[in-house]
Amino acid sequence: MNEQNRQRKAEALDYLRESLAKCSIMIITDYRGENKGLTVKAITELRHQLREQNGVYKIAKNTLIRKALKEINVELEDSLLEGPTAVVFGFGDPAAAAKAVLEFAKNQKPTKLPIVKGAVMEGRFVSMKELEAIAELPSIDVLRMQILGLMLAPHRNILGVLNGAGRSMATLLDAWNKKRSEAADA
Repeated sequence: MNEQNRQRKAEALDYLRESLAKCSIMIITDYRGENKGLTVKAITELRHQLREQNGVYKIAKNTLIRKALKEINVELEDSLLEGPTAVVFGFGDPAAAAKAVLEFAKNQKPTKLPIVKGAVMEGRFVSMKELEAIAELPSIDVLRMQILGLMLAPHRNILGVLNGAGRSMATLLDAWNKKRSEAADA
């Protein structure tokens, strides 16, 4: 192996290490399947969709992926890293990255590529079934709004009760005033 190839492999391994250290989720995919695989146009489109979700789609050598995972003490079945492999690194919301990849694959007719094999999240392997469950979760922003709504609900209820007593008193005084003025007119 010449020096230039060694340098390229070292750079690719460094990229994988850095990405694994920073990412919230890494999704392992097969971008070829049994036929010709994803076109350059489809890969570019997937990369664009992932970029919007703070993600990256990277084609990598299985040996380098294995080596990078081993360094963070994650062991995968050998079958997950066979054949042509590309990984998704999600640097933001893991649900958004998972949803983007799974929806993209679902919309690729008839190939359904890329084929998602599994994922690594928080230092452990995530099965396809678990990944689908993660993809169904609402986004982080939606969850934050829901939590904020739950936190504010009791305050709104208390405010409604406090305002209700004043409203009732004003209605009572208004009715009493109308009755008095009707009695004075008669």
